[in-house]
Amino acid sequence: MKSPTQTEYRTNVQVRCGYGPAKAPGRLTVSGAVCGIVAVVLMASGCHHLTEFSARGKRRADNQALLDETAKSNAWFHAKKTRPIWAKKLAHDQTVHTMEGPVEAHAGDFLCRGAANELWPQKASTLSERYSATGTANRNGWRKYTPRPDAEGVMAAQVHHPFTVIARWGRLSGKTGDYVVKNFRDRDRSNPDDVWLVDQSLFRATYEKVDR
Repeated sequence: MKSPTQTEYRTNVQVRCGYGPAKAPGRLTVSGAVCGIVAVVLMASGCHHLTEFSARGKRRADNQALLDETAKSNAWFHAKKTRPIWAKKLAHDQTVHTMEGPVEAHAGDFLCRGAANELWPQKASTLSERYSATGTANRNGWRKYTPRPDAEGVMAAQVHHPFTVIARWGRLSGKTGDYVVKNFRDRDRSNPDDVWLVDQSLFRATYEKVDR
């Protein structure tokens, strides 16, 4: 039996998707293996986006009644953070016990601590939008951050009954008098994807209303 030449061997292992010359039964070609891996990656990526899309739709549906009520009462107002916070980057996924309930944080997120030692998770991109890192840090990895003067702030509305908000990081339970909050850039959106709540005592201690 003739041995394959070097050129024939290179042709046989070319990485390509599609159908080529028939191969011996049971032989796994490099092209077939690579195409299979690519297909699995694409399917996983598609499933991830579909899952996120589905979760986003569910959040909006669950928050719809509360946000409709808030819009009808014309309760939204512009506010900005005024107090510094401390934050450190998480190396591992963990559950964060916030004042509004337990929420899931992921490696790479930041654990934030406010003026009343309250804790909450925050994405790195969101932290950099709202705060500036200072040179002050401690041995435990906490760094001081101050509110950015050019930050847009938030839109907030006080809710006069117990309520629930489905935030990106989980279900939050609010008391009578707590605030439902959304990003200022979503001020004209009745039901944005990113909505959360702030305890009323914390809101009064750390936010300031922006006069128009």
